[in-house]
Amino acid sequence: MIILVKLVFAAATLAYLLGYLNRVRNNALHRRLMVLGFLLTLGIAVTLLAGVYGFHSTYGPAAWLVELAGGLKPAQRVLLAHRALASVTLLLLIAQIVTGMTRHPLHRRLVHIVVPLWLVSFSSGLVLFV
Repeated sequence: MIILVKLVFAAATLAYLLGYLNRVRNNALHRRLMVLGFLLTLGIAVTLLAGVYGFHSTYGPAAWLVELAGGLKPAQRVLLAHRALASVTLLLLIAQIVTGMTRHPLHRRLVHIVVPLWLVSFSSGLVLFV
């Protein structure tokens, strides 16, 4: 399951990158790629939430963190911080989508916040969940 999650997030990241690179040359392609990336992100995020809360899946893929952090509580704090960052990033991504659809001037400013948060969230997920 964790490999599928990483692959889907990697595909979403690739779609976002290609969409960003086409923002000036081909706006229709930019929109399609960004929507694809968002749908991939949203789909896998819902799958993750269902797995964690609906099926009570454990922190198995991040078990190494428990030993490194010196116990379960510090490891849970790190994972909670990752989840909080990922949740904020998703909310800002939704704002990015809405401002892009409405052609709001904030769309171009939000990218400077959303992209770094996305990269930190994606990278930390790759590292935490081996």
